[in-house]
Amino acid sequence: MTPEERKNRIIKAGVTGIAANLAAAVMKLIVGTLSRSISIVLDGVNNAGDVMSSLVTVVGTKIAGRPADREHPMGHGRAEYVSASIIAAVILYAGITALVEAVKKVFSPVTPDYSVLSFIVVSASVVLKIALGLYFSRRGKALRSEALVNSGRDALLDAAISATVLLSAVIFVSAGVNLEAYLAVAISAVIIRAGVAMLLSTFSKIMGERVEGDVSRAIKNTVVSEEGVIGVCDLILNSYGPDQLVGSVNIEVPGDWSADRIDRVSRRIRDRVFDEHGVTLTAVGVHSLNADGEEDDENRALTAAAVGKIDGVVGIHGFYLDTAEKTVRFDAIVDFGVKDTEKIKEAARAAAAELFPDCRISVGIDRDYTD
Repeated sequence: MTPEERKNRIIKAGVTGIAANLAAAVMKLIVGTLSRSISIVLDGVNNAGDVMSSLVTVVGTKIAGRPADREHPMGHGRAEYVSASIIAAVILYAGITALVEAVKKVFSPVTPDYSVLSFIVVSASVVLKIALGLYFSRRGKALRSEALVNSGRDALLDAAISATVLLSAVIFVSAGVNLEAYLAVAISAVIIRAGVAMLLSTFSKIMGERVEGDVSRAIKNTVVSEEGVIGVCDLILNSYGPDQLVGSVNIEVPGDWSADRIDRVSRRIRDRVFDEHGVTLTAVGVHSLNADGEEDDENRALTAAAVGKIDGVVGIHGFYLDTAEKTVRFDAIVDFGVKDTEKIKEAARAAAAELFPDCRISVGIDRDYTD
């Protein structure tokens, strides 16, 4: 699927949401007003907010589809995350507004007057919202659109709310118990909770979440499968919108490789990663390794075992023993829970010094950003 096709499908889904929610909102607001039902009115107001959400999705997707320019060299893809956060904020605002009105009705209740039309409209809304929620959720996951996924969750939540409104009406007609105001408070609380959760989720993506493990592992497998590459590390990926990942990676190669061979392999890696995964690698760095025989493997394994005993260290990479210069260099990979990396560095240097007492030890610190 091309970016243009993806954009058009998201916009189509957004327009579908605008039409469906607008119809539901108008019907509920009319029926709710005529029947003096605060819960139906609030349900209609919620649907009106969904119209705005779908409109934001369409506008955000159009902005995200703009090509890169001087001010935004990586494109405008993150506009989708911004639109998703706006949707969450609209949902949160609707919930807070509804809560204020619902609390007022608790202290000044109004007796509803349900009609057959009320039951028909609310029942039809439940079915419509379930269908819309499933449609948005599937489209959102398939198209990797956070805005559509949020709209899908909201639609399914609306279906549950409408079903509760319907149940309240049945209880009132059959038993004469008026739960309108209390139900409206509960609905408001659910809407607020959903809005907060969506907002936090979207903000997390804007700040930069760790890329899914399956994606990073697939990229690493592609890189390490290149002939001559011994290992892969330091894969860093930045998201500039759904399916717009840009990053860098380091490869471990034999220390006797020429600059020309490194250049050829690096170019092939960049091409393969883009062709197979749609990810742009802006840089392929190099760690040189001793790769002359069993002794080198043993030295690397002994160092990994010794440094691995340090709390917070999950491995090493880039190990190189230069016997002529009497130096040892490697990077210790530390867990994100580690705060004092200097302490880890000193401990790793001391552990390596016991194995190579005549050598100068150089230790770097890395973290696993993707897996």
